[in-house]
Amino acid sequence: MDTDTGAAALRSRRHMRRAVAMLGACLATTTAGTVYLFSTYGPALSHRLHLTSMQSNVVAISANYGLLLSGPLFGWAADSIGPRILSLFAAAGSFTAFSALAFTYSGDLPLPNWLALSLYMVLVGLSAQSANMAAVTTTTKNFKQNRGTAVSLCIAFFGLSPFVLSHINSLFFTDGEQPNTFGYLRFLSALGLITSTIAALCLSVVGFGPSRSRIPPGFMANRPAPSDSSSSGLISDIASLDEERALIDPSANVGFGAVPKNPIAGNSTSGSGNGSTQLPQAQADVESSSMSSSTAQQSNTLPDRQRADGLDYDTARDLGGWTYLRDSEAQLLMLVLFLCAGIGVFYNNNVGTIVNALYYSSAKNPNPNAAQRLINHHVAVVSLGSFAGRLIIGIVADTCKRLWRVPRSGILVVVALCVMISQLVVAAATTLPLLLVGSAMTGLSYGFTFGFVPTLVSVWFGTRHFGSNWGLTSMFIGFSGQALGAFFGYVYDSNLPDQDPSRCYSGNCYRSAFGLSVMVSFMGMVAAAALAKHRSRRRRENRRRWEAEEVDHIEYVPFVLAE
Repeated sequence: MDTDTGAAALRSRRHMRRAVAMLGACLATTTAGTVYLFSTYGPALSHRLHLTSMQSNVVAISANYGLLLSGPLFGWAADSIGPRILSLFAAAGSFTAFSALAFTYSGDLPLPNWLALSLYMVLVGLSAQSANMAAVTTTTKNFKQNRGTAVSLCIAFFGLSPFVLSHINSLFFTDGEQPNTFGYLRFLSALGLITSTIAALCLSVVGFGPSRSRIPPGFMANRPAPSDSSSSGLISDIASLDEERALIDPSANVGFGAVPKNPIAGNSTSGSGNGSTQLPQAQADVESSSMSSSTAQQSNTLPDRQRADGLDYDTARDLGGWTYLRDSEAQLLMLVLFLCAGIGVFYNNNVGTIVNALYYSSAKNPNPNAAQRLINHHVAVVSLGSFAGRLIIGIVADTCKRLWRVPRSGILVVVALCVMISQLVVAAATTLPLLLVGSAMTGLSYGFTFGFVPTLVSVWFGTRHFGSNWGLTSMFIGFSGQALGAFFGYVYDSNLPDQDPSRCYSGNCYRSAFGLSVMVSFMGMVAAAALAKHRSRRRRENRRRWEAEEVDHIEYVPFVLAE
């Protein structure tokens, strides 16, 4: 009884630590979301310093370069040194960067030119990526079941942050004749310092509980809850602790592959390519004596859809570093993210300019405060759409996978299609109400993309190197966003050399730029379809491999693989 009470208390503490870490992750991504706020203060900053649209785009995209190009570095740091140091760096960097922007705007800081602003925005991006990697890596390593939902919830606050902060700007910093941009930037600097410091106190890698099942070579599986047999529970607990040690302490020489079919022989086959672990002789004897009874009970109680003829033949592989970069599926996934997410980055940075053009060209008595409130409204809609997309996609993907066995690679094609539709709507928008619909759809599709791809990286390529893999995957998005933004700036400056938005009737001064974004989104959908076809071939090959194994399938726990 004392042992059971102690185990229950330990589980309770672990659940509490995991919940606190989840709270810290949401706070960290709230800080990271400030990287998407340029449209709320960028037009005022550009007007004060007399920047062209092209220069303003360079300043805006600098934050995305800092965010995305630092992904591999901060991903490696999250895997190696843990999330707390990253959160402290985010606190200091965010405070410094936004303070520098505020005092440059007020004229109290030297070097008031677009190159200096670009450097400050790079620091904004570095701080955001540091906070983001600390949060997402911790969440990925703390949750196994419903990981898609947990990760999407964490990332959703990344998208919700601009919604809340743009409303704060409208409520408290747009009184008087001109917007209080200086006060707003000072507020952002204090916010980053406070939230990231609290996140540093909350974040910790607790690890997850379920262990791997006995499976043929090359496959990975999730073991159901252990039976009433104490010996079976002992083996499960040992395997679970080994897997958690591998996550919490990457330097530990621990494997978490499948338990061998013949434990007494001591040869363990790794289901994921992680290596092998050898059970002590006494534990192997216990497992051997209980195997026949426990597997017989499980084979008679599990539903038919989980039996050997209903398996999901997608497997997760534990890849990292150059092995990950050379993998064809990883390359296709990077290409999809590069094309689709770059569109969201481009739109986030230029929605303020687009709203200004439509407002000033249609309003009889334009007012700067009214224009700023409209910009804040559109930024809030993009943010709310991004939040909803990041939250919805994880729940939908997990539900479709669990109930209808829809492959995640197929859902990725639908996500890319949503991106293309959003750009068609924006390209056709000639009024602010129609543009609002395009902003909502762009935010939603951007949330789908950024909420879904991290889950694919973790379930297709393993969690041990997730931070580094996700950093590498998202590293090049800034280049596509920069290319689209530069083209937008070129078109806008060519049609409006005097930078007078009142002459941009119905958005004619920038509309052709969205023809390129539609084309890019179509290419992203083609790449997603190619990846789905590749994953389909892998599933067929894995099915043939399973059926070719000369094993008694009844001896193996039926399992559902992560796709």
